[in-house]
Order: sequence, then structure tokens, then C-alpha cells
Amino acid sequence: MPRTRRVAAALLAITQTAGGFLAPRPKCSTALRAATQEPVAEITAEPCNVVLTTTNCDFDSLAAACALASLWGRDPEFSLVPARVVMPRGAVPVVQRFLAYHKHVLPVRGFKTIDGSDIEALGVVDARRAARLGRSKRWLSLAQSLHVYDHHVGGEGEESESLGLHATEVVVEPVGIRADTGGLAYETTTARDADALAWLLRKGASQAAIAEFGVERISGDQRKILATALRTVESRLYRGVGVATVAVRSKGYVPGLAAVVEELLELTAADVLIMACEHQNGLDLIGRARPGAATVDLRTVMSKFGGGGHARAAAAAVPENDRKAMGAPRNVLDVAREYVLGQIPAEPTAAAIMTSAVVTLKDDATIADARRLLNAHSLKATAVDAKGRLRGVLKMSDVSKAEKAGRQNDKVKGVMRTQVTTVSRDTPLARLEEILVTTVGRVPVVEDDGRLLGIVTRTDLLRLRNYYGGELPRPSALGVSGEAGPG
Repeated sequence: MPRTRRVAAALLAITQTAGGFLAPRPKCSTALRAATQEPVAEITAEPCNVVLTTTNCDFDSLAAACALASLWGRDPEFSLVPARVVMPRGAVPVVQRFLAYHKHVLPVRGFKTIDGSDIEALGVVDARRAARLGRSKRWLSLAQSLHVYDHHVGGEGEESESLGLHATEVVVEPVGIRADTGGLAYETTTARDADALAWLLRKGASQAAIAEFGVERISGDQRKILATALRTVESRLYRGVGVATVAVRSKGYVPGLAAVVEELLELTAADVLIMACEHQNGLDLIGRARPGAATVDLRTVMSKFGGGGHARAAAAAVPENDRKAMGAPRNVLDVAREYVLGQIPAEPTAAAIMTSAVVTLKDDATIADARRLLNAHSLKATAVDAKGRLRGVLKMSDVSKAEKAGRQNDKVKGVMRTQVTTVSRDTPLARLEEILVTTVGRVPVVEDDGRLLGIVTRTDLLRLRNYYGGELPRPSALGVSGEAGPG
């Protein structure tokens, strides 16, 4: 296979963290190096291993690169020469600030201080495409061996209490975990992430340093874009999912726009938000989505524009050809939005998610009967019906009040609540969610003639949103059917 195809295959064949891609290469000819290497300034001529971050390096990319460089420094196969971390083209503002304090104690070197002909082993982290390596991608054909690692891919690591870590490594690695997991809040976070963070804390990770350097601060340029975006953002509710889009423009490239999009997502309360930012160097698309938009995969959306990322966080630098074909940035944004809308299925209705077997109490049952029913099924309330038609709702508090008044033998029809919020079988999920979250925690589903069909509860919402992997407990009110009491 030609060398260029081997390199392309290496970047696509991302392996597990414990593995990596290894492709031995012969030393390249002087003529090839001369043809591919730009003139450099202040070159330090020394054999070395190099670990590349992505362009516009973020914390998880920097942490992964520093971790690999650290491991190579302990590996007899790689430790004969120093390992350097190189950021091909800049870093996001929060990383820039961190490096301003810590660069002198990290193995970070400038791109122009490395001669590609001196590279023995070349490591690549956090990148699935050579395009994300910027100008450093020419080194892929110069290094003696190439090793590609992706910390997003599953794999089993090993914990070693005897492994010594530099004090600053114990800072950058936990901050990287915090960035990649949203402080252990992203839905893709695993127990392994938490274990790794706990291990670093046992090794002396500084919570004060994590708190100081791990939180992104919005710059003046970012605030201006945020203010403009708040005025011009367009939102729509589609099949129960709030989708927002906004197009902005800046004079020059503004790093760290992901933080602006995340802030805008919170301020608009949208489920999905995509921003298009036009600047003198091109057009960037940045997207963020909440876990509630379960079917939306922004990584797939951004791949249509040559980008990538996660299902809930992705971005793309729109290629010039696509920009010319689609025209104005708003047109590009509209295309991206249509990709998102195409991933949203038809909105479920009450009939699809309700619990149809409901515990009910006949309206001529007594308060004593109601107490026995509620206790038997561990319920806080029950529907009251007559001949299958909903007549009201009786709560445990109503029963207790009647008992204190000595009314145990009274009929429940004289105590029950008759003003009950109900929905039809065709009520969409968005309306159900509005009722359940803002008014009552359970809502009966009835036909036009009052016939009780089922019940929708907050538990049904949680199950539908798939917020919890395991089986949720049944609702503690108006639950599944059992003995319905006398009547």
C-alpha cells in the first residue's frame, strides 16, 4: 500500500486506548523532507518523539497528549529520546490561560522548534482525520513510526498505585477529565471516568487548581457575540424538541466559541442549538444538544460539513466549496438544521406512553375501603370511577382528613376531588410534559365521554427520556391495577 494510503488508513483505524496504531516506516529521503518541510526558525536539532494535539487544542486533547508523552517517558522502547507535545495551531482560551502558568513545567514545544526529520515516534491523540492536525500533518510521512490514540474509544486501562506523577501532570489530567465529561455530568460519562478522577485525587490532584483553571471564562469578544446571538437567535418546537439556530459574524477568528454556544443553550432553554460564525478565515458551525434530544446526533450532522465531535457536542469548519454552493451563512445553517430535524422522530402521544392498567376506586366505596386500597398498593392517590367513567381523584391526605372527622363510613364521592386535569389519547408529549412538570405529577387519559383509558406520570416521562438505564419504580400514585375495591 502506498505511504499516503497507509497514513490515511492509520488515521481512520482508531484503536482502543490500551492499543494504538503502529506503522513502522523507513527514514524518508532528504529530497522528500526538503519538499515537505517549510523553513523553520529556532530549530532545536535533536532526535525526539512528538505527540500532536488537534488544532485549536482543548483541555481533553492537551491532557491526552501529556499523558501519552508521560507514558512514553517511562517506556524503555520510547524513553531513549525526549517526548514533546506540540499544538499544531493554537488553543482555546481556557487552555491558553492554563499554559500561561504551567507551560514551563509541561513537555510542550512550539511547532517551529521541531524539525520533522528528527521525529522518531509520532503520536496523535483526539483526532480521527488528518485535517485536524493542521500544518503538522506533513510529519505523518516523516516519522519513523505513527501511533494513533483516541481516548473516546472504550478500553480497559490499568491502575498503578506505584506510578509516580509530576505535580503538574496531576493538574492537567483531572482538568482534562473535567472538560471531556462536563465535570462528570455528560451522559457519556462512565464509572471509569470517575475512577480515573478519584485515582488522580489520591495522587494529589489540586481541587483549587482544577477550580481555578478548569472553568472557561468568556472573553470580551465572546460576550459581544453572545449579546448579538441572544438578539437574533431563532427557535422552533419540532415534534416536541426545541431547535434553535443563530448566525453571527466577527471581524476575525474568535477562539472558544463553544463556550458561547453552551451559554446560549442554557439561556434559550433549547434542546438543540447550532451557531454559524462567519469570519475572515471562513465559516464555523458549532452545535450543542441536551440529553433530552435523545435521537439527535450532532457528530453525524457536522460530518456532512467535514467536521466531527460527540453526539451532543460537535463542530465543523465549513469547506470553501460547500460555502460557495450554499451561499450565505444562513443557508448553510438552514441545511444543518434540516439534518437535525430529520433525526427527530414523530412525537409520542399519551396513548403511546400511558399506563393503561390503573388502580381505581368505585365512587360508592367508603373511606375505610379507600384506606385499605391505598395501603395495599402503596399509593398516594387513586382515580375514582363509576361505570368506567372518571369521576374524580382521591388523595391519601383526603382520606386522613375524613378519618380525623370520624367519617370512615362515608362514601368517597363526598370527599373526592372532582376538578381533575385530564388529557386525551392524542395529547402530544410536549403538552404532557408541560402539565406534569408545572402542575400535577399525574394526569388521567380519558375519552370524550369520560371513560378512563390510563394514566401518565412523571415516571413515564423519565422512562421515555431514558434518563436512567435500569427499571424505574412504578408510580406511587394512580399506579398499576390490582384489586379495585368494592363496588
